[in-house]
Parts: sequence; C-alpha cells; structure tokens
Amino acid sequence: MYENRQSWRGFAARRTDNEQGGAVVDTRVEVAAGPASYQRFGVQWVRRVLHKERILRTVDAVLGDQISLGPIGAGPGRAFASVSFTGTFGPTTGEEVPAELLTYALNLPISVVFQLDLPLDQLHFAADVQVPLVLVVHTEDPLRLRLELRTPTEDQIGLELRTDTRRGAILRRMTGLDSELRRFVLKVIDTELAKPYVQRATHLDMEELIDHAWPVLTEQFLPRGPEDRLA
Repeated sequence: MYENRQSWRGFAARRTDNEQGGAVVDTRVEVAAGPASYQRFGVQWVRRVLHKERILRTVDAVLGDQISLGPIGAGPGRAFASVSFTGTFGPTTGEEVPAELLTYALNLPISVVFQLDLPLDQLHFAADVQVPLVLVVHTEDPLRLRLELRTPTEDQIGLELRTDTRRGAILRRMTGLDSELRRFVLKVIDTELAKPYVQRATHLDMEELIDHAWPVLTEQFLPRGPEDRLA
C-alpha cells in the first residue's frame, strides 16, 4: 500500500466502476424547463458545460498519454546523481467537492520509470504514482473561464516504488529515495502544467470560442431551404 495514502485519500477522488472502463455517463441533474434569471442561467451554464465527465476527459486529452523530464541533478548539491522520468498516464478520476466556486478533486494515476544515474552505476525503479490535483473554475470579464489547477504538496503524492535489484533496494533504504522522487514528480507536474499548451486549455475566451463554433451551431436550427419554412 502507499506509505502516505491517509494524507491524500480525502484530497483525491476515487475511481468509480464507470471510470474503470465502462461507458462515460453524463451525471448532470435534470432541471425542469422554465424561466430563469440571468444569474441563475449563468450559474447553471457554467456547471452544466463543465460537468465532471467533461472535465475528466478534457484533462486526459490535454495531458496526453505520456510525460517525461530529465535528466535533472539529485542528491546533495544536485551533483551526486541525475534522475530521468518517463511516465504513462492512466484515466483521470475525480469528484466535485463542495465549495463556493465549482471545484473538482482530481487524481492523476501515472505508471513511472525512474532512471537514476550515479557516478559509477545506473539504476532503474518502477512506480505507481497518484497525483491529487484540485481544479477550480473561475469566471472573468467579459466572458472568460479560467480553470485553476492546484498541485499537491510532496507528502500528498502517492508513490509505490519497486526495484528488481539488491543495489536499488539498499540505496532506497539508505538515502530516503522515496522523498526525493516525490519532489521530482512534483517538479515534473509543475513544469508540465506551466507549459503554453496547458495554459491555452485552461484560459477559455468563451466569446471567441462561440464565434468560431457559431456556423456549426446554427446548422442545428436555421432553415436549410424553402421546405424547412413550410408550416
């Protein structure tokens, strides 16, 4: 089991049966049609457009399948060794959490291979990593959505580390390698989330997006010919 599971269990959402491979289910609550104030309409619009399943699949699409970083110096003075990181993302899971703003607790599962280059040796470690994130939806003038992604602290990252070598097991016990690798994982995630492609996906100008999508939208309701104008 993860050594620090209790510290992040409440922070990260748990996988549901549906998210383990079944069809995506729209979990939005049905609301009876009727008049609504502009304020109520705006709140409903944000919540229904950015519902949980759409957020989860969008995170998957934005981050892609793999992530990598390194080599980066590690150990005392960052000169003792270098670490490289290659990870494969699993499906993002999560749940909405009660808050003033629309907020989701997300969990990024990553299957990771660490390569540790020492002065006279090279070691490989495999790990199942769980990275909890919090996504908060902000509205901004004139018609923008900003999706804030809050990263965890080191001790909230779940890490189950494995090595097939005796040297790797000894090094892990002697050096507190797990903590060092958690710091490295956090650096990888922070670096990735700061990249321009993620920033574009989390800062949405809805007026611009609707302008681009409007021709497609109007095809759903505008008449296409004289026959469509018949009573």
